[in-house]
Order: sequence, then structure tokens, then C-alpha cells
Amino acid sequence: MRTYLVLGMIALMSACSREMPSSPPLPAAPAAALLSAGGIGPIRFGMSLAQAEQATGGKAALPQAFDPACSMVRFPALPNLRFMVENGIVTRADAGPGVDNAVGVSYGDTLEQVRSRHPKAQVSAHKYDENGNYVSFPSADGRAAIILEVTGGKVTKMRAGLQPAVAYVETCG
Repeated sequence: MRTYLVLGMIALMSACSREMPSSPPLPAAPAAALLSAGGIGPIRFGMSLAQAEQATGGKAALPQAFDPACSMVRFPALPNLRFMVENGIVTRADAGPGVDNAVGVSYGDTLEQVRSRHPKAQVSAHKYDENGNYVSFPSADGRAAIILEVTGGKVTKMRAGLQPAVAYVETCG
């Protein structure tokens, strides 16, 4: 019995040491996380706060006056972003400058630049700035969107998330 076992191990080691056909290269690591209507990085809109913490590998930084109905939180793994959490569910992200997004727009881009790249984007009047606009990029099913705020002719804010949270002009706590 031992002889068969030893012979079997030798055969296995011999097979493993032979040159195997080359396997396809592994895909490159993803580029920086892109803000999209569905989420950013490991966070998907609609997941629970606990799932988001697990996905990012760290506890969310909660505001001192955390309101479970609606609060803005941060994750150490995703700097320059604030996440809206409503009743324990991540519904939206507000992005600061330098956060890449799925529509390829940056802070400081002009409304004309956005319109020329995205002629079908929805443009509407700003609630507080008579010269401002919102530029919306709804998801295919209309349940989520990326929304840019334009003030003084330039992109000054950006957010993404589930409806209706993404459409709120104000944030919570």
C-alpha cells in the first residue's frame, strides 16, 4: 500500500513540475473607484451600513449627532466622499473634487463642456441659484442617477445614488 502511495505522489509531483501551458494573464487591478449611479468601489447603493462597513473593511465614521433616519457618514477607505444612510441603508454618495465618475466630468468643467460630451443629459434649473443648473444622468431603469450641480457655469457639486435620495438638494445631518 505504501508503495502505491509513494508512486502516486511521485507521479503527481512529476506532473506538477512539467511545464504547463501558459494561462491567460490576470486582469489588471481596477483603476480608482468610479462613482456611478449604482455605487462606488465596494459600496453599492441599497446595501446596509453593516454590509458597507464589511465591504470597505472598516467602520463608518458617524456624525456626533447620528440620526438613524438619515445621516451622512464617511468610510476611511473612500476619502473625499460622504454617504447618506437612511434607516440603515446606504442610499447616496456626495463626492468631492478628485473623485472620478462614470460620466467623465470633473469639478470645474463648464456646463457647455458637459452638454457637448453628453447632449442627452437632463438639464434643469437649480433650486437656489437662478443662474445654476442640475445635470442628471439617470440609470437605465430610472431608479438611480448621477447628478451634477452647476453654479457660475461650472460643476461645483456631484452626487450619485438611489431615487429619491440622490435628488434631495440638501443632505441630512
